[in-house]
Amino acid sequence: MKLILKKKIPNEAASKEFAKSFYNDFLASEPNFTVFFEGGLGAGKTFLIREMLRLAGVKDEISSPTYIFLNEYTVEDKTFAHFDFYRFKDPAEFFARGFSEVAEDSTISKFVEWPEKITPETEKSFCGKRYTIIIKHGTGVGMREVRVISDD
Repeated sequence: MKLILKKKIPNEAASKEFAKSFYNDFLASEPNFTVFFEGGLGAGKTFLIREMLRLAGVKDEISSPTYIFLNEYTVEDKTFAHFDFYRFKDPAEFFARGFSEVAEDSTISKFVEWPEKITPETEKSFCGKRYTIIIKHGTGVGMREVRVISDD
């Protein structure tokens, strides 16, 4: 694993700019990818995913799948999956709900919130170019510290 980016994000405008630059620089040209988002409640995980999906061309309403665990979006010939495992009570739910089929599908790009709620072995089943974005609350209102790690 390799740290590829470290950034302080002071406000919503900077969060949008971070999403835009990360999506354009690392994801837009990938045929499929998985981005894991780590961070506490209110860190901005869903916000960043929403911005990246908009950049990808999603016109539908983009909401957090907190209660249903998975939302899928299709733009032309590209499909995106947005997972949210916050409400998982047991990592075995991943397989019981059939999510491994989506995780292993090389035609779907994935955004994953709360990957710490699944096992490391399960996390490895997600295919494509893999990144982890770690968001921490910084000092000051709205301040975030973001690190991006690549699997290669």
